[in-house]
Parts: sequence; C-alpha cells; structure tokens
Amino acid sequence: MIQKFSVMIENTELPNETEIISPLLDFENNQLSIDQIPRIDQVNYEQLEKNYLWMTLVQNAIFLAVLFGVGMIFLVTVFLDNFFINLIKFMGGWLLFAIALVSLSWLGFYRKGFALRERDITYKTGLIFKSVTTIPFNRVQHCELKKGPFEEMFTLSRLRVYTAGGMASDLSIPGLEPKIAENMKQFILKKTEEDEEE
Repeated sequence: MIQKFSVMIENTELPNETEIISPLLDFENNQLSIDQIPRIDQVNYEQLEKNYLWMTLVQNAIFLAVLFGVGMIFLVTVFLDNFFINLIKFMGGWLLFAIALVSLSWLGFYRKGFALRERDITYKTGLIFKSVTTIPFNRVQHCELKKGPFEEMFTLSRLRVYTAGGMASDLSIPGLEPKIAENMKQFILKKTEEDEEE
C-alpha cells in the first residue's frame, strides 16, 4: 500500500507557476490622473420650471402673513405698554426677515438643476450649503411622481428616485413639468430594467 501510494504521487501532474499566476495577470488596476476624471461641474444642468419659483414665493407669502398675524396678536395681548415702539421694532424685524426669505428663495431657485445622463441622474441644490447628488441607474429600486396641493395648483410634479440605501441616498427633484417628469420616470425605469438584465 505504501509503494502504490508513492507511485500515485509521482504520476500526479502539479500545475506549474505560470498556470497558477496567469489568472492574476488578467487583473488590471491602472492609476488614473486627476485630469482624466470627468468633472461634475462640466455637466449641463436643466433648470426647474419657472412656476416652481412662483409656487415657492406664494408659500413664503402665506408663511409671512401667518407670522405677521401671530406677531400682531402677541403685541396686542402682551406688549400693550409702549405699543407703537414695539410695533415699529416688530415691523422692522418682520420686514428684514421677509426680504431675506424672498431673496434666498429667488437666488436659490437658480442654483437648482438636474441632469439626466446615460447611466445616472444628478440633482444640485443649495445657495449657502450646496449639495450635488448623483444616483447610478443600477442602484435605483423604483421611482414615482408626486404632487402636493401647491404643485397641483401650479401644474408641477416631483420626481422621487428610491435606492437601496434608504432615505439618506434617495433623490427628489421638484419643479418639473408633468410630461417631462413622466418621460424621465419611464426612461429611468427602462434603464433600471436593462441593468438588471445585464
């Protein structure tokens, strides 16, 4: 038995070093220059519908009106002493806040934009705190269109793109014309199906 076993070992062909290493030779991980990486700031962003700006301004106006009413009630019930002085202070503060809110909404609108590419969708927003979110289509679970009361009033749609990463990695693009939003939704769903088939 011992002699027979030794013969089997001698006749067994072991792979040479070339056969062992050759699969590893197919692996490539070349270093890229920073200049070769596509720049996100070179993307041509599509602007949101102008109705979205007017919708935002109307929402701001309603909020400011409610704030003014609450402030006046507070002045009448609490600050009756030196009422006119307190009224001037309140009006000045309210006016400065209103100007700041409207200005931020107006300028912030032109900072928003989206880009639909062959393999991903990108949305940028933010005037002071800027944010750029890109979602590859192979990460998309599903997408849908949403409309609130104000969006219905201004004939707008909101595109929601959901990923496996949860709410933190989901994408929401407001201020879209309904037909464009529907076309984007169908395009993303089609791309997602193609990636799943591959």
